[in-house]
Amino acid sequence: MRKKSLLCKCLLVFALYAIILFSPTGIRAQSATGKISFDLKSVPLTEIFKQIEQQVKQRIAYDESILPDLKMDLAAQNDSVENVLDRALAGTNLTYRIKGNYIVITRKSESHASALMVSGRVADSSGPLIGATVIVKGKNIGTVTNEKGEYRLENLSRDAVLVFSFVGMQTQEIPIGNRTRINVTMDSDSNAIEEVVVSYSSQKKTSLTASVGVIKNDKIYSKPVADVSSALVGQMAGLITAQSSGEVGVDKTEIYIRGISTFGNSAPLIIVDGVQRGDLSMLDANVIESISILKDAAAVAPYGMAGANGVILITTKSGSKSRPTLTYNGYTGFQNPTVVPQLLNAYDYARMMNEAVQNSDPNASLPYPNPEGYLKTIRRAPDADYDRYPDSNAWEEIYHENAVITSHNVGLSGGTDVVKYYMGLGYLHQAGMWQTSHMNKYNMLLNLEAKATRTTTVKLSFNGNFRRIKAPEATESTIMSYVLQYKPVDAFWYTNGLMGASNGKNPYGMTQTGERLYEDTNIFTQLSVEQELPFIPGLKIKGVFSYDPTSVFQKTWHEPEMTYYTINTDILPYVYTPVESTEKPSLAESQSDSKAYTFQGMLTYANTFAGKHSLSALAVIEARQVDTRHMNASRTNFDLNIPELSMGNSNSSNWSNGGGSSKATQIGYVYRLSYEYDHKYLLETSGRYDGNYYFAKGKKFGFFPSVSVGWRISEEPFVKNRLAWLTNLKLRASWGESGNLAGAPFQYSSAMNVYGGAYVFDGYLYQGVAESLEPNVNITWEKAQKTNVGLDLGLWNNRLTLEADYFYERRNNMLVSPQTVVPIEYGIGIAQENAGVMENRGIEFTLGGNYSFPSGLHLEGNFNFTYARNKIIQIFENPLTRDNPLRARTGRPLNTPFGLKAERLYQEYDFDEYGNLWPDLPQPTFSDVAPGDIKWADLNGDGIVDGADETALGYPQLPQIIYGFSIKALFRGVDLSMLFQGAGQSTTFIDGGLAFPFAGGENPPQAAKDYWTPQNTDAVYPRLYGTGGGNSNNFRRGNNDWFRRSGNYLRLKNVELGYTFSRTLYPKLPLQSLRIYLSGQNLWTISDLKEFYDPEMGQVGSDANTRGWYSPQRKIVSIGLNITF
Repeated sequence: MRKKSLLCKCLLVFALYAIILFSPTGIRAQSATGKISFDLKSVPLTEIFKQIEQQVKQRIAYDESILPDLKMDLAAQNDSVENVLDRALAGTNLTYRIKGNYIVITRKSESHASALMVSGRVADSSGPLIGATVIVKGKNIGTVTNEKGEYRLENLSRDAVLVFSFVGMQTQEIPIGNRTRINVTMDSDSNAIEEVVVSYSSQKKTSLTASVGVIKNDKIYSKPVADVSSALVGQMAGLITAQSSGEVGVDKTEIYIRGISTFGNSAPLIIVDGVQRGDLSMLDANVIESISILKDAAAVAPYGMAGANGVILITTKSGSKSRPTLTYNGYTGFQNPTVVPQLLNAYDYARMMNEAVQNSDPNASLPYPNPEGYLKTIRRAPDADYDRYPDSNAWEEIYHENAVITSHNVGLSGGTDVVKYYMGLGYLHQAGMWQTSHMNKYNMLLNLEAKATRTTTVKLSFNGNFRRIKAPEATESTIMSYVLQYKPVDAFWYTNGLMGASNGKNPYGMTQTGERLYEDTNIFTQLSVEQELPFIPGLKIKGVFSYDPTSVFQKTWHEPEMTYYTINTDILPYVYTPVESTEKPSLAESQSDSKAYTFQGMLTYANTFAGKHSLSALAVIEARQVDTRHMNASRTNFDLNIPELSMGNSNSSNWSNGGGSSKATQIGYVYRLSYEYDHKYLLETSGRYDGNYYFAKGKKFGFFPSVSVGWRISEEPFVKNRLAWLTNLKLRASWGESGNLAGAPFQYSSAMNVYGGAYVFDGYLYQGVAESLEPNVNITWEKAQKTNVGLDLGLWNNRLTLEADYFYERRNNMLVSPQTVVPIEYGIGIAQENAGVMENRGIEFTLGGNYSFPSGLHLEGNFNFTYARNKIIQIFENPLTRDNPLRARTGRPLNTPFGLKAERLYQEYDFDEYGNLWPDLPQPTFSDVAPGDIKWADLNGDGIVDGADETALGYPQLPQIIYGFSIKALFRGVDLSMLFQGAGQSTTFIDGGLAFPFAGGENPPQAAKDYWTPQNTDAVYPRLYGTGGGNSNNFRRGNNDWFRRSGNYLRLKNVELGYTFSRTLYPKLPLQSLRIYLSGQNLWTISDLKEFYDPEMGQVGSDANTRGWYSPQRKIVSIGLNITF
């Protein structure tokens, strides 16, 4: 029924899109003609062509080599394009042809003897290319493609060769032969012109010596996700990712660049349009032009003590010289959980609970003496008693299936030689798992660029977003915990419509009471002025100022729980007794505001000498200040059910208020110097002298340098002249240092606490101040020494590419707490010290390929792989573990799980006739054991099993391996893409009621039915015991080796099927392109954990995730539309 419902909704959305698209709009296609007005003195033809392009929608294509070297005076007043061109070209041997919105300038003397006509379509992997140039090789005959990417040439000879070219694409030459239609799919020419955004500037990819990855907009904008971070998963080597929650508004994916290398903060630095800003959740994927991931020291050194964990650079879209282009991108999708634990029904619960109680006390009374009553309810027997023997499933009662997620974005871009612009407006709505939770997000971007003079460029940017999240007071994770704790033998709803409860809670009531409101507003404003200094060619000076105000408002309204009912089945008719809460409502509100000011002064230089020596330099002074302030207030015991502070109880004992403010400052001096000889030998050095308010006077500054080299072997004559199939081969290496802020600020000073009611003086009560932590005046930043060796390879015009890197990092100065024990009289805590050391090393590579067939079929493929493994070198470790090779944390990866090693389940032959464990077996010290309990290994051989026998249990939870592979096919308007993503070398555990039946009153999973009995000795679960999850031998919360599972998984992360319609289907609509697509996210997963929880949930987050107490990640089916006007 759910699949049928989802299909109906998809068809309904498709129909709505079609109605909106093809309904009459009253808009007519505009004429390509226009009127020209100007008065030009002593200008070349190229200037006249520019003036025409600026005033009408037509573009002019020409070969500069055929233009005469002359200047003229020309004036026009509301004149037609044809009249202006006739007068401009009079007296020359040039003529022109108008092809729709394009004008082609050619010589008058061109011969057109042949009668052959050739037409076709030019496209790339994303669709038709508008404005691609098609010329006849060796002649000045040519044209440009129209809005559909189509071209047409007449009077050609059969031995002619067509040359296809487009900015950023590889030029192709194709002989005509006997063909009259030639379709071309062009490939990107990344080695020739692609520029990569790096720190404070951009560099040609061919000149890059650092390890930098790039994700373009077309890889992320159509993904049906609410957070940009989730769209990056599986897309690039070097990104270790995991998502710990699917809850609306907090479902971002944790990103670690090349894994974790520190005990402290591991999050990468986020830079948006050159300025440090927030996180990815605030951004709209539609307005992102590209995302650069900076990985090695050469890339991150310019960010000093903020770059050790890697840097994510976001570049938003900007305008270009073109006529106005309006775009719409939108989708509507339906969300459902990837995994929901399958729990016991009432009959199995009652039967197994009875057995567990008898195992713990054979003389105890059975809690459920008539399990068959529940079986009748399950089978819907005529004599079933649904109130006395219910069969409840809390999940099915409250879950909102096919929850909607929808996104819509409108963009407008264009410009002239003087002014360029981009404007974007976006909206996203995401419904939660319950009917009472949802999020709305609004985004707006405006980027303006103006050429104030011939040498002065001014840019203004406004990037704003507002997000509002409304939900019940209880979080989705909290509600899920009570879903798992809901006993199926307790009624959720009685047959008379009254609400029941289990363990004193009903999850439905939790979704209906109280409210959490979260609102945040982020505004990024930025002004930059760049001035070319003509007295030194290649020298520019630039100033940037950004002002970013941020506001966060939170409101939590607590209401009494809904009334539920208990049932007395000893009386006929049954008696239903209400359980009403005596609580009164309460309210808490908080407001936090921050203002970030960033100033950047840059001096750049780039020039080439003697055709072979290229030199570029960058110098930056950057200062940043962040002012924050916050206030909070709460009121309890409301007499009125109105969620406003002013409506709270008038008794001041029910009031609480607080607030504070802070200021953070930093300053940095950045340099970068690059040298390139003959496009073959590359050398670069960069660094930053950085200061931060965190540290004591005299210790605030640090220097973080780097050096990198590169060798383009493919440019060497002995390779270039012999191996034509080798398009690119570059070796690169880098070394450097970067930093990471450790701990909290002001640790160089004593930590002081203010407390109330310290003493009474003169009848008044005064506050007191107490020292809580000793100072560490030598505290400093973490320092990361990074080494990287890489290879870039391109074969057969980059149809096959490979980027591979080996990386190594040694992180010093990490803050750790000494294990010293001081007398209680010392009175305060011991300060942390910069004594921790960790190593991290690994490999990553990306293998890509593409091929275009003569039939028009185009295929692309990509495989990326990352392996990152850290190792603790030095910490303050307790001697009990440090001196035991089995238990030592030093020398092992961070967060390696430790626990007892499980061998098997005890069997009846392990005990004598009196039920005692045979003396030659290791004796457990936790509790008495019996057949069916877990047998732990005595690893130290002392004859007993205790805490000294713990050892490492597999890998850390965060995967050490992440990989992704994608395929894409395009054929005659149809496009199909698939992205698979997986993880390896991850260990996780099942915990709580999922592992220990009836622990905490939870309902066990269906997998627990495979438990040990004398007839089922090869069981997955130990014997059932008691109502608390088992005896103390088996019930070992946390890293229980018996319930250790592999966290590895393979997932179909995204699949998308699209179709771009031919313009012949809508000739009267003013559209350049129209595409509709169907997309799926997280549709299919292979994992050992699918019976319990989503595998990513066990890799990050708290142990609540491994209990199943989490908001599940979503799988989404969506339908979308892309329109370009």
